Amino acid sequence: MNARASQQQEALVLLAPGWDDGNPEQYDQICRALHDQGWATCCVDFPGRENGDASRQNMNRDQNLKELVAAYDGLVGERPVGQRSVAFIGISYGGYLGTLLSAQRPLQWMVLRSPALYRDEDWLVPKQELDKDDLDQYRRSMRGPEENSALAACAAFKGDVLLIESEDDETVPHPAVKSFKSAFKNARSLAYRLLEGADHELSDQSARSRFRYELMRWMNEVAGRPAAAENGEAHDAA
Repeated sequence: MNARASQQQEALVLLAPGWDDGNPEQYDQICRALHDQGWATCCVDFPGRENGDASRQNMNRDQNLKELVAAYDGLVGERPVGQRSVAFIGISYGGYLGTLLSAQRPLQWMVLRSPALYRDEDWLVPKQELDKDDLDQYRRSMRGPEENSALAACAAFKGDVLLIESEDDETVPHPAVKSFKSAFKNARSLAYRLLEGADHELSDQSARSRFRYELMRWMNEVAGRPAAAENGEAHDAA
């Protein structure tokens, strides 16, 4: 079903891969597939292919979130709220930033694949300088909205959500994904998919194909029903 025809609005997608994601062709394929279904797309990658090593070393989450907000504003342009519906697709670091974007800009739909989780207190520390062992430890215990701003944004989100987990993910382990899943208590709907045998990077072609299949199937489903009202009443997540 054509998203624009079904929504009678402009259907927009902002896509944010993970930090230094090594599969740009995968996201090019996704953008082309979404375009064929009537979605206008914009892809923002971090740290950005044009940035040199010196720039990468100094980038922090505050800077990257501002870049994502600017990309959203550029995609939406001058369109009134009632004449467009915005979906966000985020992977790992991009998914984490997307939850924070939802607290600053209206999103109707959100897809998160293996969303990363970070401590609030080192927000301004350059991403390259974060303690990886500490991050791993932080992600291996359940966290709640009261202690993490990304999870708090998830708890406030009232749109539709697709959450995808890789079964053999060592970068974003199960407790981190479960923390996100538990936080979406006010979402209009919550769909969860497990990519069996997949690692964080989706290094196997079959895992990448499964991800694209689950993503496009869900996007076509949400394109066929009205977007959640921006301040409307939320339904219990499935």
